[in-house]
Amino acid sequence: MSDEESAEDTAKAEDQSVTQTSWTEGFDDDLSGYIENKGFESAATLAESYRNLEKLHGVPADKLVAWPSDTTDRESMVKIYERMGMPGDAGEYTNVLGEEFNDDTFRNIAAKAHELGLGDSQFQGLQEIVAQQAEAERNAIEERTAADFDAWKSSNETGFNNAARLMADMGVDEAGLEGLLSGDKTSMYDFLAKLAERTNEAEVIHGEPAEGSSGFAMTPAAAKAKIAELQGDADFMAKYHSKILSIREPAIARMTRLHEAASK
Repeated sequence: MSDEESAEDTAKAEDQSVTQTSWTEGFDDDLSGYIENKGFESAATLAESYRNLEKLHGVPADKLVAWPSDTTDRESMVKIYERMGMPGDAGEYTNVLGEEFNDDTFRNIAAKAHELGLGDSQFQGLQEIVAQQAEAERNAIEERTAADFDAWKSSNETGFNNAARLMADMGVDEAGLEGLLSGDKTSMYDFLAKLAERTNEAEVIHGEPAEGSSGFAMTPAAAKAKIAELQGDADFMAKYHSKILSIREPAIARMTRLHEAASK
């Protein structure tokens, strides 16, 4: 670099320095140093900064929150979370799903939401979207199940009719069937108990008792007693006189076997 270029650069730097500091002439050293550190290049930039400060100062004190330097520290963020609507306790979150969902699972989720600092409105929104997704999934499963059943029924009419007769003979209604399909143990064992009763009765009538039974065929007296019992059973007699063939036939067949045993 030539001496002339060096002298020209030095002159420019001096002119810029004079331009940046000329408006602070008369300030003491501390104030001048403060303005230089803040980067106020002119009185205009200082005035603009002050105007912005006044705008901020106009915000009510209860609306101002000091943002912590470490946002991963929950204790430091609590005041922020509270301003955003986080309740004081996880149990104070609003349950929009209904009391039937107010179980341990819901309370555990609420506790996690409180740990994460979610506001009450945010948590309500999450509940709603989860409920919608669960409902959509249930509907999709029901539609697939219904389609699979219709396909099986159309290709296996005999099997369907046999199953319908068995269910009718066992006295299984819609609620019981739903319980069986859902795996409810009470419904399942109730059905098995009825099936076992019918099986054992048929075996002793025909003289072929099941393993572990008394080994004797049903006596005429026992058959007559069973006939009297069934005739007093309103549910059985409703099936016996039903207009629906698939319901009536099993009841008639059962009564016929008993009459045969009673006449021996």
